[in-house]
Amino acid sequence: MNTILVTGVTGNIGSHVLFELLFDLYSKSEEATIYVLIRKQQVKSAKQRLLDEVFTEQLIPKKITPFYKGYLEKYVHVIEGEINNFILPDDAGNDLIVYHLAASVNLSNTEKAKNEIAHVNYVNTQAFFETIKLRTKKLVFVSTAFSRGEIEGEITDDYHSVTNFDFRNFYEAYKMKVEKLILQIAKENNFSCTIARPSVVSGRLIDYPKFVSSRYIVFYAIGEFFKKIKKTQPDLGKVRMVLNMDGGLNIVPVDYVAKGIIRATNIDEEQLNITLTHNVPTQHIIKSILQKCGVEIELVDEEPKDKTRIEKLFYKTIGSQLVKYSTSKKHNFESKLIRELLADIEEPNMLDSFSEVYDFAHNINFDNNNIKLEPNL
Repeated sequence: MNTILVTGVTGNIGSHVLFELLFDLYSKSEEATIYVLIRKQQVKSAKQRLLDEVFTEQLIPKKITPFYKGYLEKYVHVIEGEINNFILPDDAGNDLIVYHLAASVNLSNTEKAKNEIAHVNYVNTQAFFETIKLRTKKLVFVSTAFSRGEIEGEITDDYHSVTNFDFRNFYEAYKMKVEKLILQIAKENNFSCTIARPSVVSGRLIDYPKFVSSRYIVFYAIGEFFKKIKKTQPDLGKVRMVLNMDGGLNIVPVDYVAKGIIRATNIDEEQLNITLTHNVPTQHIIKSILQKCGVEIELVDEEPKDKTRIEKLFYKTIGSQLVKYSTSKKHNFESKLIRELLADIEEPNMLDSFSEVYDFAHNINFDNNNIKLEPNL
């Protein structure tokens, strides 16, 4: 019987990893002990957070609805603590399978962002590995497909044989730093390690109900910004959006990512990009989002110097983080290993589905509390 430790389960990918683990136990008629590390909040215990933030009616995939309550009770054990300060029970044993997802996703380039990323994603993660390094059999560490930094052309799974990195922000730089640290720790302590790197994550495209996500960030944030602006200023006029006209963004559904992370448990490879074979053209992304927001746009290849008031606000806030990605050089991810791992699952077609994926979030105002639940029959 496997003993598993998961961090970051209250996050989008982490919650879906837990859903997949429970479904795996059910579909294979297996048993496991699953420890989830969650920090308490001022008014909420770790266990309550698991119920309130992960196992909500709006988020739970239909495939686990019939049995998840019993499985939660039987197999899932909450450890209350921080990744740099927790006690792993003695009966967890010394053959842990660890999925480490807890991290800060801050794409800003401010000094404050640097300190946050350095502390949460590096210092605290280092402390986490001090706690588990002698008790781990297999580690899947979730990084990002963008830890390679800005690059043109084909991107393979192997990031570590190169020495030249052009990072867009501290988040990317520290993810790479942690990747190298973890592989070193794994080597020194003789456990197997796979670094799993999802690209930009969207709502579900495989499991029902489709399109749902626990967070609507990154490209969704552009729509949220303009939806709010349009509401208060219906006559805001044309907005100039800067992008690489030939560029694209690799957007991958969260359920596809979770399945890839679980299957990474059984491979020897140290690096795995969880990406789709094809990017979605950046033009298509921006046009779909702003058309839904009812905003007239002009696509430009340079950030405007004579910005309108709304453009100034956009480029100072959301744009300051995302423009580096909308103007990225043309690239594609090889995605060969992940397709071998998930060969039995049809690769989602994000280009064909993107409008539906975005429109769903837009229609619920980026808040799962607005999802209309089907009545129990």
